[in-house]
Amino acid sequence: MKQIQITGKSVRKFEDGYPILSTTDLENKNDFENGAWVQLENHGHFVATAYFAKQPRGIGYVLSLRENESIDDRFFATKFRAAAARRSAIVGSSAYRLFNGTGDGLGGLVVDVYDSTYVFRWQNTALKQQAKLIYAGFARAIGKNQTIVATTPDQERGQLIQGDLGKQPLTVMENGVAYPVDLLAGRQQLALEFRDIRTWAKENGEQHRILNLFSAETGIVTATMLGGAIEAVTVDPTNRATTALQAQLADNNLDQAAVEMRTMDVANYLDYAIKHDLSFDTIFINPPAFIRGKKHTFTLEQDLQDLLEQALKVAHTGTQIVLTTTTPMYGMKRLKETVGDALQNYTGHVSVSNNYLSPVDFQTNQADRHSEALKGLLLTVN
Repeated sequence: MKQIQITGKSVRKFEDGYPILSTTDLENKNDFENGAWVQLENHGHFVATAYFAKQPRGIGYVLSLRENESIDDRFFATKFRAAAARRSAIVGSSAYRLFNGTGDGLGGLVVDVYDSTYVFRWQNTALKQQAKLIYAGFARAIGKNQTIVATTPDQERGQLIQGDLGKQPLTVMENGVAYPVDLLAGRQQLALEFRDIRTWAKENGEQHRILNLFSAETGIVTATMLGGAIEAVTVDPTNRATTALQAQLADNNLDQAAVEMRTMDVANYLDYAIKHDLSFDTIFINPPAFIRGKKHTFTLEQDLQDLLEQALKVAHTGTQIVLTTTTPMYGMKRLKETVGDALQNYTGHVSVSNNYLSPVDFQTNQADRHSEALKGLLLTVN
């Protein structure tokens, strides 16, 4: 294993549990080699075993802080056993996250479970190169005869690794709601981190008019309609959002006529709603970090405040707004600041009564403040 020299400033953060490597940690930037497993050292002293990876955030992950620990199938089995033990209360649910990257000690991999099928989501090609070894560790910890599907961000379709997948899409039941999920689809079709919000939406949707902005993969509209919502408008610039929602409504025998599905720029729809004096009882907003619409480009950092200010114009006394983000670099503190800035320009009174974070199966790394999958706030117009 190649020995890589890191800066003295980097030693402490890795020893404190920070899991992500960056180019500024390396004494020599040219030491980076995608897929390489390396020993990080400082002045001849071992710091950590890690691997290098080309990816959107950082250049790799720490694997172990123990100098003599072998990175073999037993190592990965220990990770999977510990992850399963942490989720003992939720194992057996129709859909949950078994393994959550750095939160469970292995950045670059998440594993979701859908009705006993394990979906390995490889988040970089470097770790996927070690898939055979990691699958062997999984077999030691969870069992040899499991059905496994693998996906990567650049694949439109997943791959059946072993087992019998059966007919796709399968139907996942959650809190009395049916969600069709094609496990071979490259994109996740039901965002598991929204489980608690879907529960809230179903329990609080009765006789409400719903507005859902950026709706892909959340499943929220279907939950509200089963909870007794009278009608909903869902707006997203992408066609896949409409396709997924239509399948969900059909699986639950819900009247699709009660749900208006608009494939268009969210800002344009809000302009239309404001001009026509439309208002809603519950508004869900889950914007991406970046999306290019037909006429407008939305950037979370630049446009979220304006979006929230627009949404408040289609609210009335009693309206509740659930504002969420899954963008790693946009933390809860930043979200609260944006809400505060938006409310300064609002003449009414709004209370913030709840903070949303990921469900219990989304284990986080306390040393990495960006490892929380979901951040959200509940706003009530008073």
